Amino acid sequence: MNNTILIVDDEESLRMTLKLRLAAQGFSVITAEDGEKALDVLRHERVDLVLLDINMPVMDGIEALSRITEEFPGVDVMMLTGFADFTTAIDCLKKGAKDYLVKPIEVTELVTRVRSALRARSSELALRELQSAFMSTFLHDMMNPLKTIGATVEQVKEGSVGALSEDQAVLLNYVADLSDRLLHRVKNAIDLTLFEEGKIVLDRHPLDMEMFIHTVCLRYEIIARKKKISFQKNIQKGLPNVTLDFDRIDTVVNCLLDNALKYTAEQGTVSIAAGRAAFQADGRSVDGIEVTVKDTGSGIAPDELASVFSKYKLNMAKAAPEQKLTAFSLAIAKHIVDAHGGVITVASEVGKGSSFSVFLPLA
Repeated sequence: MNNTILIVDDEESLRMTLKLRLAAQGFSVITAEDGEKALDVLRHERVDLVLLDINMPVMDGIEALSRITEEFPGVDVMMLTGFADFTTAIDCLKKGAKDYLVKPIEVTELVTRVRSALRARSSELALRELQSAFMSTFLHDMMNPLKTIGATVEQVKEGSVGALSEDQAVLLNYVADLSDRLLHRVKNAIDLTLFEEGKIVLDRHPLDMEMFIHTVCLRYEIIARKKKISFQKNIQKGLPNVTLDFDRIDTVVNCLLDNALKYTAEQGTVSIAAGRAAFQADGRSVDGIEVTVKDTGSGIAPDELASVFSKYKLNMAKAAPEQKLTAFSLAIAKHIVDAHGGVITVASEVGKGSSFSVFLPLA
């Protein structure tokens, strides 16, 4: 299959020249005159590499780069720049661009750099597939031992080896909790791999949302009391049932509440609200349920807000373990909500806290 290249530049003559040169080398080429049209192409076509001009009307290359790396992390971008934009081009490399070309563009250099970028991308994808296959095997191999540990602990708690002292019961409860949490994380990691490979299948059933939210809150009310955090809930009465994959929506709500309590200090507040709401999806208004989790925690920096649901934007080498877990859990949450035809949004202010809202369609 030929590699597909998207050329984005407001100069029609340059677009056509680059298209002819690259097509002559056997590449499939698509063109767009600005960033908005480029994003539309990416939503409907498979693209391997984007050649993106920095100075364009409607949406400049810098904003387009941010949008592309956020929405399409698997697509590589090479910037096109004039000499005066050299510093900007370097900044673009720091923001996710793979390379840059300086205008006027010499044909031999163009083809050489494009081929080099595509070879690097191919190697990266092959390595990622190998890592994914290894991780998938490893995670599945962990499932049975973890389930066995959990089942054994439950048997001991029920008296299979005799009566337990109070200290023994406390210790076993601690082991059971750790086992459950680890099993949950392994399942989430497997789910993330399946979502990214497009292999996930939802097990949908009608769910009483009012009862569901109240039940989830029971555990977090206890955790909040222990951390001396005020826990508030506002659940609209008479919420309609929604046909959902219970286990996965449970993962989403638990993820948001876990993170809210994790990043909120003593005397802070975490709240959850649920009610009927209309939201925009694919350009139309949809009737649904909104679940919002707010906290008075540390908040999220503005430059991190746009990519908060993408694990690819986190520097794994430098990130703390808690940051890695948060990044993966939010990436999973977004995949789950998207698979249900819903929307997940975030608003945050550093030092004041964050608000995550999940919108799920009624039908």
